[in-house]
Amino acid sequence: MTRPVPRRRLRPRAALVGGLALAAAALAAPAHAAPSVTAVTLGTPASVEVGAEVTVTVAATGAVDLYAYDVAVAYDPALVALVDDSVVTPDGGFADVTDDAAGTVTVAHTRLGTSPGLEGDVTLATLTFTAVSDGVATFAVPAATLVGADSATVTLTDAATGTTTVTAAAAPPTDEPTDEPSDPADDGGTPSPGDDGASDPSSSPTGSGSTGPLATTGASVAWFAGAALLAVVVGSGILLVRRRAATR
Repeated sequence: MTRPVPRRRLRPRAALVGGLALAAAALAAPAHAAPSVTAVTLGTPASVEVGAEVTVTVAATGAVDLYAYDVAVAYDPALVALVDDSVVTPDGGFADVTDDAAGTVTVAHTRLGTSPGLEGDVTLATLTFTAVSDGVATFAVPAATLVGADSATVTLTDAATGTTTVTAAAAPPTDEPTDEPSDPADDGGTPSPGDDGASDPSSSPTGSGSTGPLATTGASVAWFAGAALLAVVVGSGILLVRRRAATR
């Protein structure tokens, strides 16, 4: 007769099997890989003028399970200033931007709810600055923290750099007065009629201050007319004296 096995002896075996089952299930569940990127790049324009905008783009290539990240962007506050509310991050998440005004902007971004992490080549942040002084403006990503969906983190240092040459704004053109044509008489050219030393047929021979050949001719006529009048007067006087002598 087979004796029944006491049930209390089955409990340890059942607990062991149950633990193994749980361990097997845990091992069978897919594990999240640590977040990673192949590289972080920083794009900047080669040159701008003072007063123009400077667009800086921070991007990642080969991103894997990038659920959240914290990126610091360093800049030279003597040459550029961050434009308020200009930072743009990927859609489908929440971002927080902090500018310490001493030369560092921190951009924190996270996905929401069950949204998957970012994969592949993605733009992490686009920042817009205004050039305020001429010089070589340097931008850099001194630190970046990557966070995966299971909260695993990876920290990068000195991830990327870029420069932009800021030049002084060009001076506005001035309205230069156009050169007026010069008078030939001023530069030794041929004198026009009416100038000193030239005869003008239309000039009047009389008048105060008249000069030239016609004025001289008028004076001669006046002299001869006066001489003739004097001769007539003298001749009449002589004739009268002779008549009186004859009558005596």
